Amino acid sequence: MRVSSDFRELARRALSGKWGSAVLTTLVASILGADIAMAGGPSVSRVTNYVSNTMGNGGSDHSYSTQLSSLSVTTLTYIFGAVMAITGLIIMIGLVQYVIGSFVSLGLIQYNLDLIDGRDAELSQIFSKASMFGKAFWLRLRMSIFTFLWGLLFIIPGIIKAYSYSMSGFILTENPEMTAEEAMEVSMKMMKGNKWRLFCLEFSFIGWNILGVLSLGIGMLWVTPYQNAAVTAFYDEISREPLN
Repeated sequence: MRVSSDFRELARRALSGKWGSAVLTTLVASILGADIAMAGGPSVSRVTNYVSNTMGNGGSDHSYSTQLSSLSVTTLTYIFGAVMAITGLIIMIGLVQYVIGSFVSLGLIQYNLDLIDGRDAELSQIFSKASMFGKAFWLRLRMSIFTFLWGLLFIIPGIIKAYSYSMSGFILTENPEMTAEEAMEVSMKMMKGNKWRLFCLEFSFIGWNILGVLSLGIGMLWVTPYQNAAVTAFYDEISREPLN
């Protein structure tokens, strides 16, 4: 049974001589809202929380309130309107990314599957699953809803379910005739006894992720394709195992 270091080695072999293509493909897919786990995408909630926290903190700061009181009502109206317009634009972009990123995520998965299997992997593949738009969007939305609901029972159940559903995108990509529900069910069966292995694999990248952040995010251009390829190698192995 392979361990984390084995999957990382498989990823490095697959990426050898193809780093440029992988970095570009992953970058474009990410900008479009794609995530190989179909759990990421635009952080609309973080945007709205930031705005609400900013406005809330402003009311509690006496010196800030004093400065605001010295501004004219018209100026405040313009500022408030600008903030709301920017916030609305960010949320709209986020929603568009979430929708488009659904089928682009499947395309990114196909790119990485071809990469791991040694087949030709090209940037255009991230758009290869556009015909599965409806099914891909429903899968992403369904995964998000179920993970959120499980998370309401405390954080740990939500995390466990996120790992249970984590292979759904891979399964749907390779089996387009399946429904979103079926892909999630197969993923749960496939991940029985494998959730801890995937957690260890992802945790093994913590050092790389820290370096990526410390490099002002530039390093993540290489870390993300590396991690995606390793997770794909992980899926490639467990998908060959008989389901319980």
